Formats: sequence, structure tokens, C-alpha cells
Amino acid sequence: MRTCGEREAGFIDGSLHIALAELPARLDENPTGRPLVAHCASGHRSSIAASFLRHHGHTDISDLIGGYAAWHTLTRRAQG
Repeated sequence: MRTCGEREAGFIDGSLHIALAELPARLDENPTGRPLVAHCASGHRSSIAASFLRHHGHTDISDLIGGYAAWHTLTRRAQG
């Protein structure tokens, strides 16, 4: 759900990059049959994306609260 510039600044390993504006056209690229976690920079766009994905049949979708910024901060703290 992050922009290309945001992703260039850092990303979660193994994540699939689909910007929110591209999501409707790229809906079929989202894996099915397994849990998904939507994330953006701070959490707003991923909330919209998670809702959109639920509406289109993804039943096991979560939204990363606080987005990449929160995840990055927590992983840096955990590394010491």
C-alpha cells in the first residue's frame, strides 16, 4: 500500500508491493488461501486496503497498526 518512494526507504522482507491506487487493477496478485497483512507507512492506507480486500473475498486479512514506521521502530529496538 506504500508508494514506490516509501518502499525504497525500507521494506519488510518478503512483502509484496502494491500501492493502494493500483490495488483494484492488481487484485489477482494477492495470494489466496493464507493470511495477509496490509501495511503502509503509518496505517491509514492499509486500513482502506484491508477493507477493500475483505470486500473482494479475502477473509484472513489484517492491518499492521502503525504501519511500516511502527514495525521498523520495534524491530530496531529488538535488535538492541
